[in-house]
Amino acid sequence: MASFLIVDPDRNFREALAIALRLDGHAVAGAERADEALAQLERGGQDCCVVDAHLWDADAVLDAAARAGIRTVVTGPYADLLAHAARRHPFAEPMAKPFPAAALT
Repeated sequence: MASFLIVDPDRNFREALAIALRLDGHAVAGAERADEALAQLERGGQDCCVVDAHLWDADAVLDAAARAGIRTVVTGPYADLLAHAARRHPFAEPMAKPFPAAALT
């Protein structure tokens, strides 16, 4: 199974997504802030990094995940925000909130 890092300041979203992924047998870690996410990315072991586009310093997390060769997903509730993030980070797959956990796998 895959290993996910969910980087989102919204605790409810982060935990709900983590529960759904764990129920499917995946390993999941979470981070509320960019500095926490960057530390986890440095340790390695992730297959996918899910980053909220509203996160302060989301660009640093998205760039670090891409440099590490990790599948990267950028999320958010607004189409224009996701389109902007996709232009800035063409390696990141945009995914509008809400989405089912199965969409990540």
